[in-house]
Amino acid sequence: MKRMRFLFSAVAILAIMASCNKEESYSVSFEQTGYYFKWGGEPQTYHYTTHNVSSISVSTVTEGWTCTVDNASMSITITPPEDPGTEAEREELRTASAQINAVSQKGNTAQYLLNFYIIGDSDIRLDESSTYANCYVATVPGALYTFDATVKGPSGERIPTASVELLWQSKYGMIEHLHLNQDGTVSFYIDRLTDDEGEYEVADDGSYLIPDGNALIAALDASGTILWSWHIWAIDAHENPLENYDTYANGKSFMNKNLGAFANSKGATDDTDLILDSYGLYYQWGRKDPFARPLSYNCANNYDERLYNTSGSSVYVKEVETDATVGTVEYSIANPMTFITNAACVADDGDGIGDWLHSPDNSLWGDTSKSTYDPCPYGWRVPAKSDFDVLQLPADEDALDLDEARKRFGWMLSDGTNRYFYTGAGLRSYYDGIINNMNYKEGVYPSTPEPWEGYYWTTGVSDSGTQSTCMYFDLTTTRSINKFNLNYPSKRANAMQIRCVKM
Repeated sequence: MKRMRFLFSAVAILAIMASCNKEESYSVSFEQTGYYFKWGGEPQTYHYTTHNVSSISVSTVTEGWTCTVDNASMSITITPPEDPGTEAEREELRTASAQINAVSQKGNTAQYLLNFYIIGDSDIRLDESSTYANCYVATVPGALYTFDATVKGPSGERIPTASVELLWQSKYGMIEHLHLNQDGTVSFYIDRLTDDEGEYEVADDGSYLIPDGNALIAALDASGTILWSWHIWAIDAHENPLENYDTYANGKSFMNKNLGAFANSKGATDDTDLILDSYGLYYQWGRKDPFARPLSYNCANNYDERLYNTSGSSVYVKEVETDATVGTVEYSIANPMTFITNAACVADDGDGIGDWLHSPDNSLWGDTSKSTYDPCPYGWRVPAKSDFDVLQLPADEDALDLDEARKRFGWMLSDGTNRYFYTGAGLRSYYDGIINNMNYKEGVYPSTPEPWEGYYWTTGVSDSGTQSTCMYFDLTTTRSINKFNLNYPSKRANAMQIRCVKM
């Protein structure tokens, strides 16, 4: 069954205006552009507003659905079909649309498209029972998702949200019909994964797949200032990071993949797509918002993956050098797509320690508790410095044949009993924000650059009190200088991978 291709899909309350006469301004604004139902559900009525429009009418509607307009009350009423009984028939009716024609005061016309969906029981509250977080995991395809857009993540503090915006998504069209509801919740729809021909893809067990992707949704105040933002991590249910985790010998349970990744390659050498899927997102220490994954499995040319806004246009990570104005938590919240560099590294003020903050703050990520700025989903947190202490680099891994090791893009680390694969995903440099995981240094490493460096943040503070610690490894091309350090001090303006630990 081919997926219905809609003419367009507006995801804001304001619908798109069209006119045959440029001198005349007219439009229709619907409450929303995506509508959700159960089989045989009750009719739903929604209101609209107009500007210089004399009437609107329904031009076409998908067979089996009804959509009527009442110009007097300025409302539309949508009635879903009964369950037809077979999956093939359900597929014909599950996604539908109606084209609305508007006639202006001068007789010009414009068309609007409203989209309808049967979601059954797939109406998912991401923060059910006040499980607030800065990251929410979506695993169910063809579902309507909601969460409270007036709560600042784990803090529970309320904010005056006036509108919401999709800042970026890594797969165009993944987040559909983003809408701020009257109760302060934000809702959006994620359809099923389709192939290049528009066919819905299925897993080996016959279930539909969700498109793997990451997105960032922001809450704005009445003046358009970003008040908060949330990471949406869409991932196949078979890879659900909340359920797929490993318990190490020290009793700590870690996700089996990096935050924002879609898989763990487990050292596979012949599947570049799987290797790329093992890269997670990058985080500056103490910040809750992520930066993009690499475009290619080997980080060729240090390119970022493509990011899209609602209209499908590309958006990009910005960089700005820290100072007393930029290097603040408030600035980072209002500018979640801006990487705050510290290229100057002067020695006479707070900027000199390689921090994105002008004045250091060691408390942004709680050492053993979940902080307001923790980027992990509810029930998980950034690991403490001691959580990694059980890991070691086994002797046979350290002595692995170089040609084989190069193909794995990471290392198997051991807790003394079991082994866990950590991808060598590198970092985004404090200097310029560019993804860098190349250990090549002219005159030192006798080979071409290879992506072998791994950096994984902890909440730990270095002995100097001015940097933070990460779990670090570097598989170099000279066996005698492989590096593995469980508590490696690093500049906080660097952005690294995170492997979340269960609380």
